[in-house]
Amino acid sequence: MKKLLFFGYTMDMGGAEKVLADFLKVLKPHYEIDLALLKKQGELLSEIPEGIRVIQMRNNIFSYILFRYIPFFRKLKINKIANQEDYYAAIGFIEGRSATWVADIKKDVRKIVWVHNDVDYFDIGISEKEIKSSYSKVDKIITVAEQSKESFSRKYGFPKDKIEVLYNLIDEKSIEEKAKENVEKNDCFTFVNVGRMRPQKRQDRLVEIARRLKEKGYRFKIQILGNGPEEEKIKSLIKEKKVEDVVELKGLVLNPYPYIKQADCVVMSSDFEGYSIAVKEALFLGKAMISTDVSGVREIFCDNKYGIVTEKSTDDLCEKMEMALNGEIDLNKIETALKSFDGSNQRIVNQLFSIIEGKTDNV
Repeated sequence: MKKLLFFGYTMDMGGAEKVLADFLKVLKPHYEIDLALLKKQGELLSEIPEGIRVIQMRNNIFSYILFRYIPFFRKLKINKIANQEDYYAAIGFIEGRSATWVADIKKDVRKIVWVHNDVDYFDIGISEKEIKSSYSKVDKIITVAEQSKESFSRKYGFPKDKIEVLYNLIDEKSIEEKAKENVEKNDCFTFVNVGRMRPQKRQDRLVEIARRLKEKGYRFKIQILGNGPEEEKIKSLIKEKKVEDVVELKGLVLNPYPYIKQADCVVMSSDFEGYSIAVKEALFLGKAMISTDVSGVREIFCDNKYGIVTEKSTDDLCEKMEMALNGEIDLNKIETALKSFDGSNQRIVNQLFSIIEGKTDNV
């Protein structure tokens, strides 16, 4: 059985980390897998399949400083890990530094790296010089949406045949089962937003929209599921806008699916994404969505068949949410269409195996 070496940072709750866990579940029966993490931590560690060895790279602050800032020590550490086993492929699953780690490997292995975000808007954490150096040494660059592929190719000058689009996988059976959990349902129209509270997610837009809709007399709730660095800012904004009665911060929710399932509409307010897992999960659960025009959404929504795309502005997002509230957007029609929604999981799985085995390089 071939052996794979994955690189990541942590298994803290996040879209890319959830996808990593789901991909590992698919690959585990067919490969021996080691997962090298910067730190062995996170809520999603429990989602890693049994039998996968997890290697922690950051053992103490002194060794980490050497590893982080001195290339010689970094390469020494990476190659020590890579030489432990006869790996067939090394895979950097998080953009940026993990691609550098894969590029550092001297032995002959297949090298694959992921880019989960649109680089026109997202800093992947290493310099342009490092990006061009590291990504040029790998066999295949994976992006999660066509728009992300175009951005990466154009910005850094990589040929498009070196980049392949692989949509994110979701664990449909697990989501379906977890969605059965009972949670308290509001007695009014409820919008649900799921995502880490990071600047890119722009939950501040939802707070301002709540203020506007409240002033117009609508009965509604906006539930925000997630935590993160922007949490205190959002809490303060809720208080400032006097919308404590209509905006509910649920914090980190390990099982968001019952909230999505009972929502009247799922909403995404981000400035940029790669290929949002939250969007795909909502559509799988049959929920109509309103989303800002971020990478991947138009591809998933199929010309507004499965959801409504807005400009990346508070005004347009507010307008569409108000239209949903007063019935000008037919959410039932969207949800009827979603009965035929196909997340293409099997095609994604087949493509994943082809990428690992190098069967798509000349396609």
